Amino acid sequence: MLKGRIWFLVLCLLCIGPFVQADEIHTGEYTLIRQSEWEMLTALVEDAPYSDPGEFLHEADIYIEEISTYLGRENWIQEIYQDRVEFISVRHLPSYTFGTSNIALNTHNLAMNIAPTAREIAYLILRGFNSHSLKIGLASVMQDQFGQNVAPYNLGQDPHELAKRYFDNELLLQAVGKRGYPFHLDLYPAGREREGLYILSHSFVKFLLEERGISGVMEVYEASDLYSAYREVFGRDLEDLQRDWLEHLQ
Repeated sequence: MLKGRIWFLVLCLLCIGPFVQADEIHTGEYTLIRQSEWEMLTALVEDAPYSDPGEFLHEADIYIEEISTYLGRENWIQEIYQDRVEFISVRHLPSYTFGTSNIALNTHNLAMNIAPTAREIAYLILRGFNSHSLKIGLASVMQDQFGQNVAPYNLGQDPHELAKRYFDNELLLQAVGKRGYPFHLDLYPAGREREGLYILSHSFVKFLLEERGISGVMEVYEASDLYSAYREVFGRDLEDLQRDWLEHLQ
């Protein structure tokens, strides 16, 4: 009886084996994507922005090197995670990061060549936050500065000009540069409030960079006491900085 079962299992494996294919893994220097995810990610693409997954991963590797250097976190790759950054596909949510080294890219964004790859990589490198607004603002600046394509939400346009559309939204304006996460806003799924906070935060961080450069902004971003850091680095409270920023945009 036992011998018969063993032969039956062997026969099943011989029959099924040829139809079971391993999920090939494509790797870059710091990145990887599985073949099944690549196929799902590019399923909606007619004129692919990349000839193959290797080209896509090479671009992502460049982003990792450039952004980590610019942010002063060159050792991030060695210190923060033990493996490569892994990309997966997602259709019904905006692109997002999760864990310490995982990025989900929206398939529709890739099809339109507006995938925010550089921005999502910046989120991983920035890791954690004392201000969600500063984090998304910095990541958006990284997309504009290093990304080889435009991306939501400003699509390559000047965030200072776009920010003027939201001057009448007090809830959004009050969240800019503030500590913590703005739970009072409806940021998921993608909608006007999410877009507005991204654009306003992008503009605010760009304003801070114009004043003190990346070293000053990162000093505030990494400070344990966010509001004291604004005063120490920029010489004004956050409320005064917000007022100066809005006047700058007028």
